[in-house]
Amino acid sequence: MNADLDLRKLRYFVAVADALNFGRAAETLMIAQPVLSRQIRALEDELGVQLFLRDTRGTQLTAIGRQLRDDADALLATATAVRRRVAVAARGAAVFTVGFMPG
Repeated sequence: MNADLDLRKLRYFVAVADALNFGRAAETLMIAQPVLSRQIRALEDELGVQLFLRDTRGTQLTAIGRQLRDDADALLATATAVRRRVAVAARGAAVFTVGFMPG
């Protein structure tokens, strides 16, 4: 089992979890459906779990899939915030200090 969580695959997972349809999720992500299916299968393999129940009636989240969906927004928001802070630091954001003297 790989200890790293691929954020791209996590975003793909969220799209499928929200749509509960691989074709619609692929359209939203603007990627081919077979590519999306392979990425979700790879994520499941990396995590060692089944995230979706797939059958002729559709796609449903497993209990583990629901747990990951509950956690995914916070994970993705944290990753976005880190990326933003790094970008600001890379631009050499100026430090602005305000001081005052009593009286």
